[in-house]
Amino acid sequence: MTTVDIPILGPIHRRLAFAACFALLAACSRHEPPAPPSSQPAAAAVAPPQALDGERSPEIMRAIFGAACDAAGKSAHATVKVDGADTGVVMTLVSAAALPDGRVAAIVNGEPEFASHGSAGILNVYLLRRAQSGWTVVQRHTNAAQLGPYGNIGSATWVALGTGRPGFILSWGDMGQGYSIDLADVFEIGNGIVHRGQFKEGSSNGGACTPEEKACWTVEGHMRLAPDVQPGGYRDILIDFTGKRYTLSEGKDGTDVEHVTENVRQTARYRFDGKAYALTAGTNPVPDI
Repeated sequence: MTTVDIPILGPIHRRLAFAACFALLAACSRHEPPAPPSSQPAAAAVAPPQALDGERSPEIMRAIFGAACDAAGKSAHATVKVDGADTGVVMTLVSAAALPDGRVAAIVNGEPEFASHGSAGILNVYLLRRAQSGWTVVQRHTNAAQLGPYGNIGSATWVALGTGRPGFILSWGDMGQGYSIDLADVFEIGNGIVHRGQFKEGSSNGGACTPEEKACWTVEGHMRLAPDVQPGGYRDILIDFTGKRYTLSEGKDGTDVEHVTENVRQTARYRFDGKAYALTAGTNPVPDI
């Protein structure tokens, strides 16, 4: 049985350009926590939702928002309740996918008008069915969560959290004053849109690292789902971390000299505890910022 490997790249490294890049060291040996005994093998039913190509985006957006869409069907203006108040947002489709039961799920980002760094993106999920006359919206889940800076919830990866348990992972990040962090939020499409946990996938203070700093680091993670379904009906989530901790000193020519104090190469295992994913083996080496 092969491991289902679902790459999820930190969005902060896709969307924003850093002043400098930081190389990850992978020379040391890998330490992965032992996999607990599996209760049942992954079956063919444990398959992720199938992402739809972008050509269908305009028709899906028009089915959801109707005349509120722009002429190209790429965005729509809407009003959603945020903390009890009507909030004007610009809606854009992040991703849509066909679910195993025949429905289509659409993840839509709601960007508040005049969004700033401190403005979270608003997650909205719509479930549709294909009809002879087009699409029919069967469920609307507005303001299912708020996350991400500048009114952007990040990028989406579709996953099967277990047999008959479709879901998605939103990857997003933030940066400021030389620090950056990458986070991932796991959601299940079940009786509503249920948040199943948040994970630190990476962080760095390389942009603020100077010889005066006592500790500098850059750590990145690669998330994947274990192939086996556990007794609770969910697959484990594993995050493989690589990176380094280091200090800087000033060289004779005035340039900074790097001194690696620790190479990071380890794996953390998370298991569903009945409500959310919790760490069961290994550690998460990503520092807070």
